[in-house]
Amino acid sequence: MLADVRARVQAARMMREATLDELPGWLRDMHALWDAKRGARPYPARPDFVFEEFMPWLGRLHLVEVLDGDFRFAVFGSWTAELIKREYTGLKLSEIQEPLARIWEAGYRDVVARRAPVFVHHPKSRYNPRDPEVSWWRAILPMGTEDRLTHLLVGFQVIALDGRYL
Repeated sequence: MLADVRARVQAARMMREATLDELPGWLRDMHALWDAKRGARPYPARPDFVFEEFMPWLGRLHLVEVLDGDFRFAVFGSWTAELIKREYTGLKLSEIQEPLARIWEAGYRDVVARRAPVFVHHPKSRYNPRDPEVSWWRAILPMGTEDRLTHLLVGFQVIALDGRYL
């Protein structure tokens, strides 16, 4: 229990909330699609989207199921899986025993609590100790019905510290 609390505190130190205007362009575009789909509702439902609408961003998107007290990767983006050399499709966050999962979880729990989008910037991070430090951005967008949040749509962009988009 104490180790879990420490992991969550460390995760919070490694990120800061960002604004929509700070996000890389394609994450803003993804938010614009999400916003158009929701209309006057707090958030759109998963069936409001068709697969083809996500084509420009495939590989960099995660579809996360919101469970009772946990989250499951319905789809873990292939680009991200290749970058971190891990595939998490089908796994619950509670089953992933890596520090990065606690960072993801902090953002997901924030969206569930607010029932609104959250944008996050991780100024300096590395997945593996041998990897170079990078900066990364996430747009975490809720989806569901009027009375129940069911999914999170997560866009992910990594930027090298020299400014190159990866």
